[in-house]
Amino acid sequence: MLEPDEAEAEDGPVITPVRPDSAHVRAPRFLDFAGDLVSAVLIIAGGVFAYGFVQLG
Repeated sequence: MLEPDEAEAEDGPVITPVRPDSAHVRAPRFLDFAGDLVSAVLIIAGGVFAYGFVQLG
């Protein structure tokens, strides 16, 4: 069995899940949300617009 060296790192998380709250972090989240919102509106509006021109039945 190998003995751990004293110079080895301790067991624990290497990456912390805490994200800093700065403008550079908030901007991509806002743009991602805004893009999802715009695409949802375009999909819904396109469906409503197309439904007005399509004769079903």
